[in-house]
Amino acid sequence: MIRFTHKNFLMFQEADLAHWLKTIALREGYTVDELEYNFVDADTLFTLNKEYLNHDTDTDIITFDYSESKSIKAEVYISCDALRNNARIHSQTVESECLRLLTHALLHCLGYNDKTTDEKDRMRSKEESYMNLFHVKH
Repeated sequence: MIRFTHKNFLMFQEADLAHWLKTIALREGYTVDELEYNFVDADTLFTLNKEYLNHDTDTDIITFDYSESKSIKAEVYISCDALRNNARIHSQTVESECLRLLTHALLHCLGYNDKTTDEKDRMRSKEESYMNLFHVKH
């Protein structure tokens, strides 16, 4: 099950997004048990970042990954404010930035990291590839 919690923020059909995310997981050899995406304001995400990760910084996304083996179970929190800001800074549409962040969170659950330059490059490549998959199907 994939859930999206937001206040009229998503511009895509939730069923389309859920199907796309499940397809990504399957291509990587995983299944989705439970995946929840929560779209929140910047202050809420800052509080979560500080309280649970001991980071005193703003961020655009936090993924709490509870996956076991090849079954995805996670809670994701995305800052709507940061998403819009990232889109503006990187000359992207809000829709594209939203897809990037949805993919980014799932990739973390699939075992991808973004600590080193090589890891960031690989993750960015995967994000782009899977974003294109969404656009081909929809």
